[in-house]
Amino acid sequence: MGSSAVTTGRIGDPDNGFDALIANPEGEGPWPGVVVIHDVFGMTDDLRGQCAWLAGAGFMAVAPNLYHRGNKVACVRQAFKDMRARTGPTFNDIEATRSWLADQPSCTGRIGVIGYCMGGGFSLLLAPGHGFDASSVNYGEVPDDADSLLAGACPVVGSYGGRDRSLKGAAVKLHAAW
Repeated sequence: MGSSAVTTGRIGDPDNGFDALIANPEGEGPWPGVVVIHDVFGMTDDLRGQCAWLAGAGFMAVAPNLYHRGNKVACVRQAFKDMRARTGPTFNDIEATRSWLADQPSCTGRIGVIGYCMGGGFSLLLAPGHGFDASSVNYGEVPDDADSLLAGACPVVGSYGGRDRSLKGAAVKLHAAW
């Protein structure tokens, strides 16, 4: 499939919404969707490239700006606080993105979630009971209660570097929980 342009759109209303990167496949849809959750660095060129790559593979890709509420340091803290609590504004923004995508006529309604590092942690936490059809966890932290967390979860695929010591054992832990 070809490459696709990535545009900036808005999720929600103009006063209370947030920006998102949006990439549609070429041709006519509808297409399956994917919510793309950024790493700790936020809305980077790398994230834009991931959205374009996913659209080129036939997915309608949408990446919400999870750092829209203020300065980056405060937003990073909030995101990790929400991850620990497994609820909060970051999860609300991701759900708003999933709902927006599901409402698009160009989306089939089948929606996955993919995340990188911090986003990978969110992708894993979103696998059970959040309306996603698949979850791709790339360098996401695996919680100690992964066995019970993943009960009834959508299919999950995890990707971890074998030589990366920062999340040593995460792939084995995820595989054991599954």
